[in-house]
Amino acid sequence: MHKYLFSHNVIIGFTMFIIFSTSSIAKELLLLTADAPPHMIAATNNGIDVDIAREVLQELGYSVKVEFAPLKRSMRQVTNKKADLFLPAFYQEDTSELFFSTPIITYRPTAFSLKSKNFLFKTIPDLTRKNLVTFQGATGYFGEEFVKVSKFNGYRELHDMSKFPELLIKGRCDVVVLDYYIFYYFLNEYLKQNPTGKFTLDKIEEFPVFTEVNAHVAFHDKNLRNAFNKNLLKYITQRKEQTVIDKYIGTVQIPL
Repeated sequence: MHKYLFSHNVIIGFTMFIIFSTSSIAKELLLLTADAPPHMIAATNNGIDVDIAREVLQELGYSVKVEFAPLKRSMRQVTNKKADLFLPAFYQEDTSELFFSTPIITYRPTAFSLKSKNFLFKTIPDLTRKNLVTFQGATGYFGEEFVKVSKFNGYRELHDMSKFPELLIKGRCDVVVLDYYIFYYFLNEYLKQNPTGKFTLDKIEEFPVFTEVNAHVAFHDKNLRNAFNKNLLKYITQRKEQTVIDKYIGTVQIPL
């Protein structure tokens, strides 16, 4: 009798081990994204958007593996169920193959200048004829008014956004147009590498003349998306996303 109970218990224990081991493996999700600091940072396998999505999913009991690839390829991989989710996604609605979360963060395209310039920009056309630096492809994002701005001398689109704060500080441009988080991330990086003490953040003027853009996460599983949305609401209510943002842009104060 005791021998039977021992064998029975061993079998049950082994079965439960297999079940929990299998469950653990099944809970790993593959998240695909592009490399665009500080939202997504391939060098350190993290970033604002990545951390927010990963933390929300971890609270649901999942482990998350992150891989970096162009966004179009990431979308195809998730659509074909070769990955579980990708980010960021913009201006998209649910299809039969992809399901989009509520916004995890809002991108904030902003015009930056030095306060000493005494500029006042209330609309996009106010940027006309300024020595302006922005990212490559910017004319495809901000509408016809910005396309008109780009036609004048002094307008430049550059690939290396990490140099933008330095260009502004050293007077090599009048205005930088860039996402709020990207600008301050690279500004803080520049100040860390050049700690002269002569330049402080309060010398920067911000002009929010552009429309903000919500960033979403895309899933191939509707139920997973729904669970993510539910926990994301709680996560944001607790302002955990602000802790993530502060980690990447340091001392900059984000207005509520």
